[in-house]
Amino acid sequence: MYALYTILLILIGLLSLPYLLWRSLRGAGYHRDWLERFGCGAAQRHVGQPAQNGPLWFHAASVGEVQGLQPIIAELHKRFPALPVVCSTFTPSGKMMAKRLVPRAARVFLLPFDLPWVMPRLMRRLQPQALIIQETELWPNCLRAAARQGVPVMVVNGRLSPRSARRYRWIRILMQRVLSDITLIMAQTQETAQRFEALGAVAQRLKVVGNTNIDRALLAQSDLVVPHVLTILTQGRRIWVGGSTHEGEEAMLLEAYRRVRQHHPEVLLVLAPRHLERVDAVVRQIQAANFRAVRRSGYDAKATDALTGDAVVILDTLGELVPLYGLCTVAFVGGSLVPIGGHNILEPAMFAKPLMFGPYMHHFPDLAHMLCAAGGAIQVPDAEALYPEVLRLLQQPDEAELIGRRAHQTLQVNRGALAAVVDDIARTLHRMKIA
Repeated sequence: MYALYTILLILIGLLSLPYLLWRSLRGAGYHRDWLERFGCGAAQRHVGQPAQNGPLWFHAASVGEVQGLQPIIAELHKRFPALPVVCSTFTPSGKMMAKRLVPRAARVFLLPFDLPWVMPRLMRRLQPQALIIQETELWPNCLRAAARQGVPVMVVNGRLSPRSARRYRWIRILMQRVLSDITLIMAQTQETAQRFEALGAVAQRLKVVGNTNIDRALLAQSDLVVPHVLTILTQGRRIWVGGSTHEGEEAMLLEAYRRVRQHHPEVLLVLAPRHLERVDAVVRQIQAANFRAVRRSGYDAKATDALTGDAVVILDTLGELVPLYGLCTVAFVGGSLVPIGGHNILEPAMFAKPLMFGPYMHHFPDLAHMLCAAGGAIQVPDAEALYPEVLRLLQQPDEAELIGRRAHQTLQVNRGALAAVVDDIARTLHRMKIA
């Protein structure tokens, strides 16, 4: 099964080369640090570093997962300040975020390809005390190499959607072996834990802890610094944010915006594409729809007429979407009107903002269900439903405020996972005499 997996991985990699080249040409940065994908220079040990001082290795897929790991790393550092930290991510944007959020990391690198001759070499060079994985980055050869070197593996914020579980059932024999290499899976919900167990995870190694991202969101709210330009941009306006949008979604939002402005011309739409290399394409879409495209990076706060009339703002900067959610009137989270699977819906919820998303939320089914069940979010079935729902929220501010307040209250009720996760990791490290 491992040999078959490796062969399939190589074939998929070869077929993906044109796509990766295309993404690199569009500015995604996939061509950078290419040697790290083969384990070259990804994890060089410091000269003279004793084996017993090997690092805690944290791995996350991309930007959102790195953000989820940051408070866990910070809390563990308070308990084990002598243990060094290294971070790996799967995407270049995730690597950039890790360098920013985890400045004390001795090394930040791209995870090498999951090949059986690459991962064991990485483990030998890195000699980690433990590998802590955010959510569901389960790479078979990586976990196998960790098990053979006696490295404990812990999964935090473990999630497994029904859709993913059905796919994994086709390779249940392999997944059972992969899951046996994990020391502890800390699942977000009981349903997720049951899905892991159905795939072969040992029940004694499963624990329902909750979602630390809820704690992270609530903690981040108190530390948030709102850029002055965003405050001026939103002053005196009602803002509709389309956050983390993907190809196809901007056109849907623009059409709904056109109809909304017939009743509320004071509303300003702000589009935040998930991938910044798409900004130029989004500008062309806005212009084709007969709106004026205003880039946030080029916005002059002194030009008071820049955002009047038929303007649409494009958020083409990093790190400003979250504070913008805090200033908006209505929030829509993208990746959900097209079959991507949705993005982080905690950020608008933590500001008690009325939140909307589309039908494709299979990456966050439990969180989406939790907020919708509490009346703290609106899930629209398709693009046609955007216009009437946004119009209703604008015309019924009391209802909009109630939806946002319910969302925030739901987060407050479900907080507490961060302390539980850190406690479980600490107990595991102590039990294995690592710290």
